[in-house]
Amino acid sequence: MNCKQIEETLKPKIKICASENFNQNIINKLKKEDQKMKKRVPFYLKVAAAILVLFAASFSLLFFSKNSQSQVSATPVNKILSESIVAFQKNKTMCIEMEVRTLAHDNFALIGTEYDFVRHQIWVDFSSNRWFIEKPGRIALFDGKNQYLYIKTLDYVIKAGANAGFTEWFQIFFTPDKILEIEKERAKKDESNYEIIERETQIVLTVKQKAQGDFTNDYLYNKSVIESDNKRVFYFDKESSQLEGFELYIVENNKDVLVMRTTAVYYNDFGNYNIFSSKMFGRIIIKDISDLEPKKDKDLQNKSPEEIARIFLEALSRKDRETVEKIYPGCDKQFKKEFERLELISIGTSFKSGKYAGVFVPYAIKLKNGYVKKWNLALRNDNAQKMWEFDGGM
Repeated sequence: MNCKQIEETLKPKIKICASENFNQNIINKLKKEDQKMKKRVPFYLKVAAAILVLFAASFSLLFFSKNSQSQVSATPVNKILSESIVAFQKNKTMCIEMEVRTLAHDNFALIGTEYDFVRHQIWVDFSSNRWFIEKPGRIALFDGKNQYLYIKTLDYVIKAGANAGFTEWFQIFFTPDKILEIEKERAKKDESNYEIIERETQIVLTVKQKAQGDFTNDYLYNKSVIESDNKRVFYFDKESSQLEGFELYIVENNKDVLVMRTTAVYYNDFGNYNIFSSKMFGRIIIKDISDLEPKKDKDLQNKSPEEIARIFLEALSRKDRETVEKIYPGCDKQFKKEFERLELISIGTSFKSGKYAGVFVPYAIKLKNGYVKKWNLALRNDNAQKMWEFDGGM
């Protein structure tokens, strides 16, 4: 399927489907806009910071000419990047089709070597800075004013301001020229080294990076790009200097495991702008981000993560929806249906991992169908009330 078939792919009414492995991480993407003046900065929500971390910081790279294995000056690199930037900025629209090892229903940022490839499609209108991204379990779009997130396990669409981080680090793909600009500046200033291979019709740029974050506990290790040792490969058309594709590898046990690859990149090749409008969601309810912010509650403030985890799970066990919704304001009917009447078996000690802004609390529960689930509840308290709230892990 290519970008010209978008009208066939995207229907105005979207079927709600439940996920047996529902693993929500909703608040990460909900409150950047409203909280940016309150010093809330989730680790992957600032696009500029993500670009700097992902594509500029801590690079260890080598540049080789076609017939030589010796290191050379950064000047040729500068020329290649400059030409690519000029070529890219002439484009009016872009469509990228890619495959990513992830879970269809989970965050756009989630990757893992153990997952199957999931199809993603991205459309960008550079003239208005509008964009659209879809994978089977969720859709996000920016209409020039607001961002919208639709998670297909929910029965509503979430609306936020222009700076919301619904796409997480995936937003780097909406402005690839900015990535090249950063590389160009580093090449000039720091004489960074790059591995470049020249082919008959292509120039191939390889970038290597170490994992970023605290991995005293490695729960999040290799679960996102910035939290993994990785290698990225960019393919440029030799004649036009346009970006033709890329691949992302996670370095695991000293082996490069492919976790992301483009299957097609189109420029100036589609004209359906309906995808950049919230009208595409049809009759699905749209909730403002402010409706999903935890409210002040004296009974839940000044509690430890372990205490909140216990209160939350016990509330689910006795079908205390009022308490559940205080800790998880975005809780929907499907979530309640799946987890109410559970039996709490145990709560462990909270821990931090990677660059996640919150903590994880180990738990064990028995569901209504008898299934025993052991996992880690994600909690964070970087909201206005400084209260621990549910952020995923069920």
